[in-house]
Parts: sequence; structure tokens; C-alpha cells
Amino acid sequence: MGTNVPGRTTKEVTELINQQGFDEKYGMVFTEDIVKGAKSRYGFKSGTPMGNPKGYSSKYPEGMAEYVASIAHGKSTAELVEAVNRKYGAGTIGIRQMKAYKKNHGINTGLTGQFEPGSTPANKGKKMSPEAYEKCAPTMFRKGQTPVNHKPVGTESVRRNYKRNQMFVYVKVAEPNIWRMKHILEWEKHNGPVPKGKAIIFADGNPQNTDIDNLVMVSRSQLAVMNRWGIHGYDKQTAEVAANVASLKIVVSERKRGKKHGNSKRTEPGTDKQSELE
Repeated sequence: MGTNVPGRTTKEVTELINQQGFDEKYGMVFTEDIVKGAKSRYGFKSGTPMGNPKGYSSKYPEGMAEYVASIAHGKSTAELVEAVNRKYGAGTIGIRQMKAYKKNHGINTGLTGQFEPGSTPANKGKKMSPEAYEKCAPTMFRKGQTPVNHKPVGTESVRRNYKRNQMFVYVKVAEPNIWRMKHILEWEKHNGPVPKGKAIIFADGNPQNTDIDNLVMVSRSQLAVMNRWGIHGYDKQTAEVAANVASLKIVVSERKRGKKHGNSKRTEPGTDKQSELE
């Protein structure tokens, strides 16, 4: 056995041994399990790769991969399914299985699924039949028609601002689809436009509480320090105190920076040149 194992699989070694006539001579038939056990006990190594060879399939007919690859160029998945089922029998493969089969076997049809430049649409120059038009007419949009989901000016909507990852109240201010944050509108109604470099924050931290008594204006630099150090209030008074603490931290930081670089120049606390971002 030791001389026959190298380069052969267990199945091949078993077949080779049984061809030697041991069944007639000793009344013994070797099975793959017996040969596998003997190889393990005596340390015989076949040196053959484990597993099935690339492209092997117990589900699909032998040679199918080569056949599909040979006819694939320029054919759609449906056309390949039709060709395979015609050659190997109906039901051999379906649309979903063929998509996976092409991917698993690296078969490329050369089709992108897109209209190439210069392609002619299949319905070019064709008019809709009266029957088809009659079916589509009830749901067709007509010039001047108002969509069923149209929202009038003044409509409020709570939606997520993904940049800030918070839910804000928005108000539709103009057609066709112009919306603004309600807390900015509320501030402007009482105090005028928000100056550049300033931001409106919510005293209690609730971005859906747009009451004017819950709104506080701070500079962008103050807001940055408040967010960095977690300095926040729970009502208007404490929010204003938090803004003042942030201003103090800015002054201290600028003084330290000026001493470090030998520069006594400083800016007023709570001011910067960043533009407003609603």
C-alpha cells in the first residue's frame, strides 16, 4: 500500500487494491474507510489536494461551466438559462441560479445592463395603444395638476437633520418646496436676522421646543467650546450662564496662547468670522 498511496486519492487506492484479487484470495473487500484508516495508522500521505477541483459541481452536469462560458458573450441571463435548459434538460437551472453560477465561475457576458451611446430605445416612435392609454389615463399627471402629497405654505414637519443627527421642526415658507427651521424663523420674528458667526441654541436642549423663551443666541466659538466641554443649561438663564463660561474659557485660552507665542493681541470673547449655518 505504501508504494501505491502517493499521488492517488483514497478512492483511487481502494479501487487499485481491490483489482489485485484480495477478495478471492483472502475473502476480503477493501472499502474507502478501511484504506483511510490504514493510511492514518501507518502515516501514509497521498499528497493530493483536499476538496473538489475548481468548477466541480454535484448539482449541475459535467462540462456545463465550459459550455456556458463559450456562449455567454452578448447573451442575457434569460437567454443563457434558455440555452442551458435546452441542452441539458428543462429545469436544469433558473434565472437566480444562473446569476449566481456566472458569478461563482467568473463568467462575463460583456453586458453592462445600461444603454450604450447610440442605442435605440425599444419603444422609439411607438404610440401607446388605445387600450393601454385607457388603463393609464386615471393616474396620469396633467399640466397644472397639484400632487396629492402637496403641502401648503405654513405646513410644519418634524424631520431629521442628518448633519446634526437631531430632529428639528421645519416650516414650509414658499413654493414649490422651500423649508426653513422653525426656531430660526421664531428668532427672526422677534429679533431680526441672525448675524453671521452666530447660532441659535435651545436652552433646555430640546430642538423641538421652538418657543422664543427657549432660544439663546451664541457665537460659533462659544458653541464649539460648550460642545467640547459639555457646558449646557436646562433653561434660558442657565444656558446664558453656560455661554458666559464658554466666553471665559475662550479668553483664558487666548491669554495662554498669547503668552506662549509672545503675542499680547487678543480678540473679543465669543466672536469669530465663521458664517452662519442654519
